[in-house]
Amino acid sequence: MEIRNIGGRPHTDIAGAAELTGRSEQTVRLKTSPKQRAQGSGWPAPVKQDKKAWFPIDELERIRDVLLPQIVETARARVHHVDLDGDPEELISASEFRKILTITQGGWDKYVDLSKSAWGRGEDGYLPVPDCQEPAPVQGVTRYWKRRRVQEWINARTGKVHIGQQPDEPNAAP
Repeated sequence: MEIRNIGGRPHTDIAGAAELTGRSEQTVRLKTSPKQRAQGSGWPAPVKQDKKAWFPIDELERIRDVLLPQIVETARARVHHVDLDGDPEELISASEFRKILTITQGGWDKYVDLSKSAWGRGEDGYLPVPDCQEPAPVQGVTRYWKRRRVQEWINARTGKVHIGQQPDEPNAAP
């Protein structure tokens, strides 16, 4: 990374800014353009010297350490929200859980199949680890989850809301 002292502060060029922030040179050019800065990109203005753009390293470090993590967190915005009434420790059945998620039985079966290997490791998969499992009367397994865990799991998921639904609607898509 090329560094030059300008006005008593260390600066780097576009390649150095890209390296320091973990972004492409094209992104640095875009985010530091007058238009993007006017729109609030938060990126510093370049200092022109010898036909090259130079950026203060301390401001690039702020971008890397403060602004970019905020952007990442915003991109992970929580879009699902449910408030499940009742005893938080009460067990709810798979069919109740499926209805809360508003998915088909086939979709639920697929989530269960895709979750089994993670459950075997004691980890959440496409669905959280059941709090209780018991043999079903005829065949298979009956699973139950604590109401509190279902609510926390749904509300912690990231994703997109189907058109027409708001994030605070209880039937937001999984």
